[in-house]
Amino acid sequence: MTAPTHRTSVVPLDDKPIQGLKADNPFTKQSQAEQADRFFSTAEERAAVAPQLQQMREEGYAVLPHAIPAGRAEEIAGEIRRLNEDTPWGRGAFDGYKTRRVFNMLAKTRVLDELALHPQVVALAEGYLEDQIQFSQALGITIYPGQEAQALHRDDDYFPLPRPRPPMIMNALWAITDFTAETGATHIVPRTHLTADAEPPPGEVLRAEMPAGSVVVYDGAMFHGGGANQSTAPRIGLTMLYSRAWLRQQENHYLSVPRDVVREMPRRLQQLLGYWVYNNLLGVVEGRSPMRVLEHNA
Repeated sequence: MTAPTHRTSVVPLDDKPIQGLKADNPFTKQSQAEQADRFFSTAEERAAVAPQLQQMREEGYAVLPHAIPAGRAEEIAGEIRRLNEDTPWGRGAFDGYKTRRVFNMLAKTRVLDELALHPQVVALAEGYLEDQIQFSQALGITIYPGQEAQALHRDDDYFPLPRPRPPMIMNALWAITDFTAETGATHIVPRTHLTADAEPPPGEVLRAEMPAGSVVVYDGAMFHGGGANQSTAPRIGLTMLYSRAWLRQQENHYLSVPRDVVREMPRRLQQLLGYWVYNNLLGVVEGRSPMRVLEHNA
């Protein structure tokens, strides 16, 4: 798979009717080709992350150190700590009996918007998937001292497609506090995104150790799992899943995020939640863009 070089321009994602398309036939190759150019990132932004894209294709992951300032990460950590106060412990061994998972993060706080829309991360998602994207999930994960390591797994196992296959999702796992071997840095198994094995093969397992404010992006087909926290402090992470826009999202944003909250979001965040039309037809409301529902307070 090579980087998308055929796209030379970006059409604004404004959900207005596309001029020049034949309204009576949205299935033509011309119509769909024009729609496929509606990216959030520019060709220049995707070219700027070419080294990370190449590493992801070969190894399954890449790290962006210090993607946000450490001070900003501490502000976000404070917000996640606040949300943790009303969050129960994990529901089983996989979720973690000493782990708190804050689901539906984008409905509960606006401090994460800049991470969700981070230009390098969005460029990596669109460049790696070579497709239009949407949010599948935004999840805060706090691993407390004494939590054992999570079972290795793939984030895309719920898609019933044969392996190996083109990538379906890209995960962006943000270190909100320092990720170290002691605090439970996530385990990753490089190159397993290229295999069809149902279990991770014996071999190299790496720890995604990185300072607060960094992010590791990886193919959802790569085996990974949270590490054991053997320290005295909680490890706070934030995982954001970006998927191809035509797939079912893991979180149902249309029901879980109230419309009044969606209206407060930046327009591009609204679109990433699913308030736009993919490839002429997917996601319409009464045959029109769902953005009209927000604009008219319906």
